[in-house]
Amino acid sequence: GDDPRVFSLLRVEGLAESLDAILDQLERCQKALAEFLEQKRQAFPRFYFIGDDDLLEILGQAKNPAVIQSHLKKLFAGIFKVKFSEGNDQIIAMCSLDGEEVPLVRPVQISDAVESWLQQLNANMKATLQEMIADAVVSGASDIERLPSQVLCIAEVVGFTRDCEAAIGGGRAALGQLRQSLMRRLAELTSYPNDVPLTALKVKALVLDLIHNMDVVDQLLAAGTQRLDDWQWRKQLRYYITAEGQVQMKMVSATFDYTYEYQGNAPKLVHTPLTDKCYLTLTQAMYMGYGGNPYGPAGTGKTESVKALGSAFGRQVLVFNCDENFDFQAMGRLFVGLCQVGAWGCF
Repeated sequence: GDDPRVFSLLRVEGLAESLDAILDQLERCQKALAEFLEQKRQAFPRFYFIGDDDLLEILGQAKNPAVIQSHLKKLFAGIFKVKFSEGNDQIIAMCSLDGEEVPLVRPVQISDAVESWLQQLNANMKATLQEMIADAVVSGASDIERLPSQVLCIAEVVGFTRDCEAAIGGGRAALGQLRQSLMRRLAELTSYPNDVPLTALKVKALVLDLIHNMDVVDQLLAAGTQRLDDWQWRKQLRYYITAEGQVQMKMVSATFDYTYEYQGNAPKLVHTPLTDKCYLTLTQAMYMGYGGNPYGPAGTGKTESVKALGSAFGRQVLVFNCDENFDFQAMGRLFVGLCQVGAWGCF
């Protein structure tokens, strides 16, 4: 308070008016910046998932590989980094946290229009997975070393749905034969060399799905299922592939398109009867245009069940912890982004 410079400022003529003008200009700049960022978020809704500082850095350094690598993982849950061409001007593959590399069907040209090439990356990610899954289903390929974990798992469950429906039509003996073939597949997977960590993750995911498939067959046998419209089969989450190569999921009366969001090597959830009940409730709610609200004590797997169902749908799932300090205005923006991207949110 004794600094003479403070008192000298008080003697400056028109100081109050100058400060008011500066504050007005600052507010105009902030408003213009907010409108600019909102335009970018509307052009590429995944920008709703990151803060203003990160978005400005991406927009300002759209061709910087280091900036791209640091922020892509915030926009795409399964993509930990991407692989560039020799000149660092194209993205040619996406990589998971565990080192899985998935070549894109078409390279993505990096340009200053960051929302444009991110849209291309999003489209090519989905096109790549759709093409790989369709090829794996048609050819029956299960090359664990070459194919991504997500492709292997979806191809397996599509094949299981097809084989199981054929077995249901063949009666109890056919279901018994299907179970024996699943047992042989389980023995094959459990004896597969898994010295490489990535291979071990792929095999583990396949084994967990296979064990669940065996449990489904046991349920069908115990219930004496003989028709495809019997409840014991209709209540299962079933995977089909259309003539156009689109994977679809059905559960009771609900039908959904698989959305091909790259999942990386996320750990699988062990299925329990409560998991199946959660899936059944949420899918029917979604089919009728509602949301879902799993309820129960902490640590019982509510969030993990929703995340696992999102992964089964090929969707990105974002988790938000709502407390008294939560920014509900920011949540509104996130909700807009979730709706436009087709992602899910756990609150």
